[in-house]
Amino acid sequence: MSADWFPPKGKSCLLKWSQVSLYLWENTSSGCHRNLNAPIPANFDFHNTPIVLEHRTKMLNDQWPSDGRGCEHCRDQEKYSGMSDRVQFLKSDGNKRYVPKELYTDPTAIHVKPTMLSIHFNNKCNLKCIYCGPNQSSSWVKEEWKYEQGKDYDIDPWELDATYKERVAKFYEWMEENYQGLRAFDILGGEPFLQKETFDCIDWCEAHPNPEVDFEIYSNMQVKPVLFKRGIEKVRALARTCNSVELTTSIDAWGREGEFIRNGHDIATFKENFEYVLAECPEIMPGMNWSVTSLSMPHIHELQQQVIEWQDKYGRPINVNFNKVIDPYIYDPNIFPKGTFAKDIEKILELNEIMYGDREYKHYAKSIFTEIESSPARPAAVKELYQRLDILDTRRQTNWREVLPWLAELEKNS
Repeated sequence: MSADWFPPKGKSCLLKWSQVSLYLWENTSSGCHRNLNAPIPANFDFHNTPIVLEHRTKMLNDQWPSDGRGCEHCRDQEKYSGMSDRVQFLKSDGNKRYVPKELYTDPTAIHVKPTMLSIHFNNKCNLKCIYCGPNQSSSWVKEEWKYEQGKDYDIDPWELDATYKERVAKFYEWMEENYQGLRAFDILGGEPFLQKETFDCIDWCEAHPNPEVDFEIYSNMQVKPVLFKRGIEKVRALARTCNSVELTTSIDAWGREGEFIRNGHDIATFKENFEYVLAECPEIMPGMNWSVTSLSMPHIHELQQQVIEWQDKYGRPINVNFNKVIDPYIYDPNIFPKGTFAKDIEKILELNEIMYGDREYKHYAKSIFTEIESSPARPAAVKELYQRLDILDTRRQTNWREVLPWLAELEKNS
């Protein structure tokens, strides 16, 4: 599809104009999910922060924002593979519905209303994913304070702000004015199924029907099945008021490797909850978000095979999204020398043909692994990775060398 209806000039990115991620308890937001957060202005216009306005201006002037806030991700993907989130979204079918209405009267407008909102109410979470941290996991907060208190800070920087409830109220004021203009609305965490705010928001959305919005809720699926089924019934009811509802589950590998990467994860619980959705919830589109790290690369094919098995058994497509971790940078697979994951990538791409069928996303997925294989190695970062894993082993009584023997072999031969 041609992008002539959106400013085609220079490095323009539809995501930068249309999408915003809101971290309500931190009082921060980011334009595009790949970017670092910035404080929300006093007027609560979290989509048009000074930094985002600066980025849009640079893009219209054919410049990449080069302040290290995240646009480098797409810049490098385009450099090494030609494809990126930016290019994929500009070319994808149906994306015209996400163009902010202001651009139809002024194609160079930089102050617009979002059409895509991702909200993180707070950081309440029962996992400590290895690449995560306190800002998105309360379990990480407890660990950091147990081992790091007093070393780097004197007060807890992740404690819910005293004005959090005030911002929740402001959020619903904003929703009253803007929800009907949204075409995509996501709830993320922390872990949404553990947060009261999630179900308060679902109730609000159900009471304010928007038949044009695609609603998506993320979950690590680590909630007791009886509680999960109770929560998923509310999500099913919401489907009557939306264009679509999708449940995107977070998982990175199948088996003990996945349980190590996502500390606290239990494969059996995940399987029971996810198969309930596949078998009993036709109103909900099943999806998965796989965070691609160097730790998961040799194990992705096992997860692909499981998805293929589920698709065959239940006759339902599962929307799998690959999300390469770039922060913390030590978990980015491209820090390893070229060829390290060549055989894994070959297997992944082969299984993608089966898993995705004729879905266009497989071409974007291929670009992620092309960039991994093409990027220059960073030996110092690899060494830092090993050191970090040792620290986490001490804290968590785990043994990464035993769980990931192939990585231990790489360390031995480095």
